[in-house]
Amino acid sequence: MKCPNCGASNSEGANYCSHCGKDMAPRAIEPADVKQRRCVECGRSISWDAFVCAYCGHDYRARSKPGTEGYLVTGAVLTIVAGILSILLLTIVVGQAGDLSNEGTTLVTISAMCSILGVIGGLAALMRRWFPLAVLGAVCAIFGPAFFFAIPGLVLIVTSASRFKDFERPPEVPPYRP
Repeated sequence: MKCPNCGASNSEGANYCSHCGKDMAPRAIEPADVKQRRCVECGRSISWDAFVCAYCGHDYRARSKPGTEGYLVTGAVLTIVAGILSILLLTIVVGQAGDLSNEGTTLVTISAMCSILGVIGGLAALMRRWFPLAVLGAVCAIFGPAFFFAIPGLVLIVTSASRFKDFERPPEVPPYRP
């Protein structure tokens, strides 16, 4: 059977598409030489590369652990706070120090740029877009004076990678069966 939604091949009599999980109407018979496995929910034979059981709708795609929904938002907010707080601290330091040496000016400039990238990376994480930019921003925020906010922000953003809209999972390898 071909799925009317995505066109993936499914077993005869399937109620749900094994690729996209949408309801199906019967179409054509699938070839008999396709590798099969048993569904862990209903025990029926399904294609070895099925993402969703065609009979009971059990979803085999990876899900985030319950209770981790807020990790990405928390990491993004911590990264933004680190960037903004670093910019404020650098402004205070420059205002108090007055005239800095060339090395001091260079260090403050680099730290300020890293802090700005931290804010941009935190905003990218809040939008759940541009995973590499979010990680880069969190890493850069570590080089600001408020690094103690940026370190947990980086960890939370990296561990929430699958929540990004543009994150691509590597292809799943089926289990070996002799």
